Amino acid sequence: MPPLAAWVCGLSVLVSGAARGASVDVNSPTPYLGIGINQLSYFDGSHAMADLVRHSQFRSHDWGEDVGADALGAPTRDFLMIFSSLRVAAGTYKLSFKGQAQVSVSASADGGSSAPPSIQNQRYDAASNTTTADVVLPANTRGNAWLAFSQTRRTRASTGADGLTDLHLWRPGYPTHGSVHFTKEYIEAMKKFHLIRGMDFVSANNNPSVQWSERTPMGWQGFVRSKGQPWELLIALANETGNDVWLNLPVKADDDYIRKLALLVRYGSDGVNPYTQAQAKPVYPPLKPGLKVYVEYGNELWNAGPGFLGFGWALGLANTHKANPTHPIAYDGATAGDQYLALRRWIAYRSATLSQTFRSVFGDAAMMTTVRPILASQVGNANVYLSEGLKWAEGFYGQERRTAPLNPVARRIHELWWGAGGAAYYDAQTPPTDTSEKTMAAYFASLPNAEFATNTATDAVWARGFGLVSVAYEGGPGPGGHATSGTAAGSPQLVSTYNADPRMKARMQAAHQIYQAHGGQLLAYYVYNGAPPWEFVDSARPSPVSDTRTVKLQAIDAIRQQPKTAETLGTLVPASIWLPAGRRAGIELDGGDSWRYDAQALRFVTGTGARGAAFSSSALIPVRAAQAGRFQFTLTTYPEADTQVELLINGQRAGVWSLTGSCGGICNGPPVVSTAVNAPLPAGLSVVRLRPLSGSVWIKSLNVQ
Repeated sequence: MPPLAAWVCGLSVLVSGAARGASVDVNSPTPYLGIGINQLSYFDGSHAMADLVRHSQFRSHDWGEDVGADALGAPTRDFLMIFSSLRVAAGTYKLSFKGQAQVSVSASADGGSSAPPSIQNQRYDAASNTTTADVVLPANTRGNAWLAFSQTRRTRASTGADGLTDLHLWRPGYPTHGSVHFTKEYIEAMKKFHLIRGMDFVSANNNPSVQWSERTPMGWQGFVRSKGQPWELLIALANETGNDVWLNLPVKADDDYIRKLALLVRYGSDGVNPYTQAQAKPVYPPLKPGLKVYVEYGNELWNAGPGFLGFGWALGLANTHKANPTHPIAYDGATAGDQYLALRRWIAYRSATLSQTFRSVFGDAAMMTTVRPILASQVGNANVYLSEGLKWAEGFYGQERRTAPLNPVARRIHELWWGAGGAAYYDAQTPPTDTSEKTMAAYFASLPNAEFATNTATDAVWARGFGLVSVAYEGGPGPGGHATSGTAAGSPQLVSTYNADPRMKARMQAAHQIYQAHGGQLLAYYVYNGAPPWEFVDSARPSPVSDTRTVKLQAIDAIRQQPKTAETLGTLVPASIWLPAGRRAGIELDGGDSWRYDAQALRFVTGTGARGAAFSSSALIPVRAAQAGRFQFTLTTYPEADTQVELLINGQRAGVWSLTGSCGGICNGPPVVSTAVNAPLPAGLSVVRLRPLSGSVWIKSLNVQ
């Protein structure tokens, strides 16, 4: 870590200046786009950091991984430092470290150059116990490149090989005092987007941290395995790009951890702990004014696949509380025998806890503007993670203050979360099995497949039906890397051929238009660098600097500049919407067995699957208004008995119909039109919820005039 004064000087200037990310949002006339970023490593291909030590991995001289790392990851014995396995640009790199060592460099030149790399101008300053040297790469490298440190002496008093501390390897042209974190090309790539999601950057899928003291501090040296990069570095990236930032909290993080992260985002930190109030010169500044912070619990906690440790952790936590009626997820007794219902509620519960903790730090006025909590779920409301989470939260938080279990403030869904939804990945109907023109033409002709639109619409109806923004936490094309493609991911070379094909640009533009037309509002693309099917760089043809011109990035340039596509999801009103049309009209139902379809109507049956008013089954019906205005809402029904049906619009209660029973369970007579409820609709897409509160009823149509 550079001297403290240097960090203060270099970073404090980031607080000033207009925040670029604030200029585009979900309501802007052009799309609001996000990008995921990966963990730093010598093989990631991002070239993100000005200091290559952030990407490097320390190994022993026999290539073992045990280097006796100290509390900050620095080796305590002789070691190798691998700084690349792809390509690195030619030039003179500035090396510095605390201590003494014999240093050599190994790297293979790209393109047949015969000039070898070398260590030049090595000097040791005894007063500061600092060694400096130039690492000269005459040509771009390919494959593994490393520095070897021998006869290490950590201090002036050292008598044996005991490693080094405070290592840095600065790229050519960057200052050596730490005032610049990221390379100019990486910043340029990030500025193509408006939002940066750091899920992989902080290792959300396998981050075991519980307490704040376990997180990665800013002074950490080299590669970080399971705990991810420091939060300060992610905030610095947002500040340097002017982008909004998306945080994924570790699944097992305790309440104190959550609060300290909220403090760090608001006030900055000293590199170890967050400040608790504004500082004139924070060592590591907070998020710039005007930028937004998105907050998500873990990542894909429904995913039981390899590498997704959060699923098991969350399931274990849910099982701990599922039979405890004093815990919020079990307050109604519904989870005692159902661990997966408990898991769905646990995800919503901890997501709501994040929201309320950030509210306590930032204040009410910042919620849903500066602070935007997210309820993420499986795509297309699969396995009802989204709907069960929303219904549980509406029941527990929205009805009343509670003491056992505790809910000190009743909050509506839109006061807990800003957005909700699953992923927005897409592949083609024809799998990318080879690179023949016939196969590739068929692939691009069927990209994206029909499931993409259906899943987008489903998530949009659920999110917007509860008053939330429809969000895709991840998404984009991934040739051969998606389950709907019917094949496993191909080789990096095969995948690269598809991703680099000029047709990919047009199909990505078309897919984003489909996403918007079907109600999607924010898509955070996955991933700038990472697994070959999804990456926006090209690991089969790696660049020696951060890539800014791949076909996928060209597509983002085009998407970012095109006007948003008009929404087509939902029935244009005024209209009479026949409820048995179901999915054909974009209608979603919750409550399972509470609903029955008939040729003439949709029947709600009391007592089956309903658990009181808060958990009454709903029919969610998307509608579109050409312009904002007040409308009359009526129901055409066959009421079996006296029934109350609640009308909600975009999560807000608009009225209640009291229907008088007329057919005694045998509804063969003419339907009855209810009295009218007058309510406003905004221009564009809205989602109407019909929620029977009592009795049984056949609903033929919703009429909006």
